Amino acid sequence: MGSDTSTQKKLFEEFDSDGSGMIDSMEIASYMAENYTGFPLEAVQLLITLADRDGNGEIDRKEFTDFYKIVLASVNSSDLGLKSVIYTATSVAENNSKISGKRMQQVQKCFGVNGQIDKTSYDKAEFLQEISRFIPY
Repeated sequence: MGSDTSTQKKLFEEFDSDGSGMIDSMEIASYMAENYTGFPLEAVQLLITLADRDGNGEIDRKEFTDFYKIVLASVNSSDLGLKSVIYTATSVAENNSKISGKRMQQVQKCFGVNGQIDKTSYDKAEFLQEISRFIPY
């Protein structure tokens, strides 16, 4: 993945395989499976959720810059294990190594968990321990 605006525009068009101007989870999963062997596809919905500012479940051109940063960090992670990718994507979205309780709730919801958040923030070890409750691998 390149880093300039024209590269991002071309990449958006690659992700947007149906040309709708929106990128959905199926398009992302297809692109990631084709281009990033070993990337955990279970994390696709989280990638969308973290960058989807308007909450419509898809990534538009305005949201693509944030999505691009999250995906770039995730695919360049030294560990493509699901928990590691989740932490990397979430910390990039949060723009901090500490993860807020609000972001933790987003992660939980993406994985079908509606748990109570007891903390206002989580460091990496705490975050990984917490998600280990609902992501066993």
